[in-house]
Amino acid sequence: MPACLYKSDTGRVDEILDTDITITLIREQRPIKLLGQLGSKYTVAEKGKGIYRIEGMLFPMQIIVTGELERSTHIWLRSLTRNIGQEEAEELLDHCDDLRDNDAEYEKAKSVVNLVSDINEEVFERITAGGEKMSDRLKYMVLPELKEVKEQLANKDAEIADKNAEIADKDAEIADKNAEIADKNAEIERLRRELAAAKATSA
Repeated sequence: MPACLYKSDTGRVDEILDTDITITLIREQRPIKLLGQLGSKYTVAEKGKGIYRIEGMLFPMQIIVTGELERSTHIWLRSLTRNIGQEEAEELLDHCDDLRDNDAEYEKAKSVVNLVSDINEEVFERITAGGEKMSDRLKYMVLPELKEVKEQLANKDAEIADKNAEIADKDAEIADKNAEIADKNAEIERLRRELAAAKATSA
């Protein structure tokens, strides 16, 4: 378990306390079966809308259901989904832009935006295509990510096309060689027949 590795990695006993570690699982929808299984052995308490705390385990654990979180309070957590809407994505960008004067917080926000834009490419493409409300800083942050992905895909497609063309050329070359061998075999067979006929005539 990563939490155990993290705790033991310091090389000192209890330098990191169990209570200083929290395991967090993030899901878009409530994992009813998992919560039921955990509830049969441990105490499961809803600490807030969409936030389920499991008590009694080796490490404190919480399950965050992004689809149940309050949008106004948990914009960053709610954005960790493959199905973000355009309005919510724009709100996320606005929140990120509000942090532009706080470099430390902005870097954290940028990491979230980059992740969300990677898994919701089409939504962010629509936003950047409109783009009027986006600051230059946000455009610089999001657009290169999408452009890089597209360039990588284009390069891969071109590479595959080149390989296919190379294979086709090899196949054509092999076909020509086979045709040449067939012609030689036919010529040899013709000469054998002529030689056999000549021997029969002379006999």
